[in-house]
Amino acid sequence: MKIAETKQQNKIRRQATEALLVYDLNTKMPMGQILDMSPVGMKLMTEEPVAVGRMYYCRIPLEKKVQGKSEVFLDAECRWCKHNPETGWYNSGYLLRFPSKKDAEIIKTVLHDWMQDHMSKHYSKYGLNRRKKKRFFEKLFGK
Repeated sequence: MKIAETKQQNKIRRQATEALLVYDLNTKMPMGQILDMSPVGMKLMTEEPVAVGRMYYCRIPLEKKVQGKSEVFLDAECRWCKHNPETGWYNSGYLLRFPSKKDAEIIKTVLHDWMQDHMSKHYSKYGLNRRKKKRFFEKLFGK
């Protein structure tokens, strides 16, 4: 396993709730699928190993339009790449830079949506258990 830098990232990464593919702008071919992401980094699942330390110029088509745009452009520097024996594919981590402030804002909106999706799925079981009998104070005060 090669690592470009041993410094750990402290940003919270959001697990992807939709299958977003990342495309290399130079080859126009898919690089991989986003596993998780933060405003400054992402983890991809790729079929082939990726060159550590290399800069990739990428495009991410969005499932639905966000702030009027259907795709986001970014620069991604590969920081590490390792084989995942469970999937047989490779996981790789990237440091992100955005060519425009609007692209960075769109990614933050996508991450916020992922967080809301994750939380609604996680806590949905609590909303289904509605008590049908009156509670103690409802019995006492007749509400």
